[in-house]
Amino acid sequence: MRKIIAIPFSIYVAVTFFIIMCILLLIYTPLLIIRDDRKRMHIIYFFNKWLIWKFWTNIAFLPVTVQGREKIKNDETYVFVPNHSNMLDIPYTSSCIEHYYKPLVKKELLRSPVLGQLLAMVSLPVDRNSAESRKKSTEKMIEWLKGGLGLLIFPEGTRNRTPLPVKEMYDGAFRVAIAAQANVAPIALINLRGLQPVDSPWFYPGKITMRFLDPISTKGMTEADVESLKNRVSQMIGDVLLAEDSFYKK
Repeated sequence: MRKIIAIPFSIYVAVTFFIIMCILLLIYTPLLIIRDDRKRMHIIYFFNKWLIWKFWTNIAFLPVTVQGREKIKNDETYVFVPNHSNMLDIPYTSSCIEHYYKPLVKKELLRSPVLGQLLAMVSLPVDRNSAESRKKSTEKMIEWLKGGLGLLIFPEGTRNRTPLPVKEMYDGAFRVAIAAQANVAPIALINLRGLQPVDSPWFYPGKITMRFLDPISTKGMTEADVESLKNRVSQMIGDVLLAEDSFYKK
């Protein structure tokens, strides 16, 4: 019965999201004339907040509560590192992080209708199959961070299909944070995995919590600290999910 209901609900979620993306594309495009990137991104995330977080997540019966936002200081630079569960990661992170930042996305996403055009305007795409592309992206990320622009990186790389709360993380996010001496801001997306299981195309209604955990300063850290920093972040997010995420209480 649950799966039967999921089919029309999933269609509703997809259609309403596509409509919101089309509206945002119409809003974003004229903003390209604004040369000040910080000002342009501030406007973009203002519309993301109200059209995605405050409006779409509620009419889609996928509301989100944000906790710990006060831990993020507007005058500091962060590499935001959330856990990666499913396609809903994108709308939640793109609308609930009220800070000057851009996401790192895989180049394949730019081929998506409408969403790809939006991401091309606000993100740093990387071709994961090209060593040259990865190198250039890394250099660009460090340059951005040193210039005060934050980044959003899913350190697990792909959606977590393991039974563990957090799959093995890659070094990249932590390596660039240390190279730029920027803060690392772990984010736990709680109860997200149950809204769209990784082995299913269907969505289910439910509430999630997006919690900013205590940021970690990388001041004084070196390349030798990458592994311990990565493990620390993985442990922080994993502990929260194990304790509070309904998926892991079954």
